Amino acid sequence: MMNRSLLSRFLLLTFASAVVPIFSVAAPAEVSAVRHPNMGVCTHFGLLSYKWDLDRLLPLIDDLGVGWVRDEVYWAQVEPEKGRHVVPAHLKRWTDAMSAKGIRVILVFNGGHKAYEDRYDSVAYAKAAAFLTRELKGKVQVIEILNEPANFGYSKFYGGKWNGWEANKTVSPWVSRYVTLINTAAKAIKAVDPEMKVIGLGSVAPVNFRQIQMGLVPEVDGIVDHPYSFRTVPELIPFAASERIIERDGIATADRRGTFASHMNMYRELAAKHGRPRELWLTEWGFPNHIEREAKQYAGYTPEAQAKYALRRFAQCLGLGIEMSIWYDLWEDGNNPYEAEHRFGLLARDHTPKPVYHAVRRLARLMTPYSRRADIEVSVFVNNSRTDRWPIEWDGGRLETSGAILTYAFENKDGDVAVLAWSTERAGGDLQPRVVDLEIKLAGVSAQVEAVDLWTGESSLWGATAKGDRLMLKTLQLPAHPVALVFRKTR
Repeated sequence: MMNRSLLSRFLLLTFASAVVPIFSVAAPAEVSAVRHPNMGVCTHFGLLSYKWDLDRLLPLIDDLGVGWVRDEVYWAQVEPEKGRHVVPAHLKRWTDAMSAKGIRVILVFNGGHKAYEDRYDSVAYAKAAAFLTRELKGKVQVIEILNEPANFGYSKFYGGKWNGWEANKTVSPWVSRYVTLINTAAKAIKAVDPEMKVIGLGSVAPVNFRQIQMGLVPEVDGIVDHPYSFRTVPELIPFAASERIIERDGIATADRRGTFASHMNMYRELAAKHGRPRELWLTEWGFPNHIEREAKQYAGYTPEAQAKYALRRFAQCLGLGIEMSIWYDLWEDGNNPYEAEHRFGLLARDHTPKPVYHAVRRLARLMTPYSRRADIEVSVFVNNSRTDRWPIEWDGGRLETSGAILTYAFENKDGDVAVLAWSTERAGGDLQPRVVDLEIKLAGVSAQVEAVDLWTGESSLWGATAKGDRLMLKTLQLPAHPVALVFRKTR
């Protein structure tokens, strides 16, 4: 690891592989709206008690610019009587509406069924999932096998710890039972529609890692993770590989600093080692802006920080080539300003867009034409270091932002290059933006560079200095949220 003095003087981020396109699904030809293929939002049209108004919310989803929604349906709704399957009217209505708008759907097939002695009977569940696949062909593109088995009914039904690691250093029985469930369901779904994607796991990372090691069938397309940062910045997660975390979980799922990038890389390395699956689907994450009366699991972020952290996580996911990144959620889940679960929404309770809605919309619309370019070299020279004044202690680990500058490069079909760059400090502080010199190895572009602030939407022009096959931007100001530096192809 580079020490702090070297880090503050010279941060070199080199992307040394070939062009890597981000996963995409083509929209229907008749749909012309902006739909970013790697960004989405969670909705709750499937939870009837939440009373989501489809007619009111659909235009706001449509205008957001993300390509996906993730919602749920419950097994007992699909199989109201043992052996009889139906498509619930509310499910048909909202999936039809999304399809008409060209919005792709991840459908969580959720819950157990009391009609079965084994409430998560894998064969019965798979039959119901296959029925849904056949009936919703073309309206749903992805089926997710249960939501967070570690946190809800699944692990509780079979017993065992939330992290799948018992006090006697053995794996909880429910962990392998879920592997049987997803493998059985995936085969049944693919037998009906080979084009339907099947994703799952979705528990905490230590459980997911063990389930990958246990073996997933080829019919499982993607790994689900919900990488909430809880009380820290988006570039960190609370699974730093400290001695206490490893003792608690029995396995490391990130580096010692708990970086999000290392977490994603470790997933990929483990999946490659065990043959599959290769896609990463982050179907839930977010930052709430509730008022914090006492320190609990989630920090209460300001609306400004909520928006900036949304930008940072989405931008890093795009830069790392993550197949799918889904914000939780579209509309606030309740009216209690002190409850974190009620303040994740892009929209306030009166359906007014919050700052985070506008930030996500701005990023989606700007970046939809661009694909990841992992081979473009970007170097950042920083003249001042900034230590984390508020590091987080979490289960024996110290989650401390390095203050590094992150950069990720993208290119559109016209040859224009966009670089997303930001400081990984805490957002909303009392310090001015970082002053850096940025160098990019890029030929055939204009020396006039457009800098788009994705928080404010304001843009400015910067003159770049040519240096051989490189361009240098001097004294560039980078805040704690992404700025898009757009290099236009010379025409």
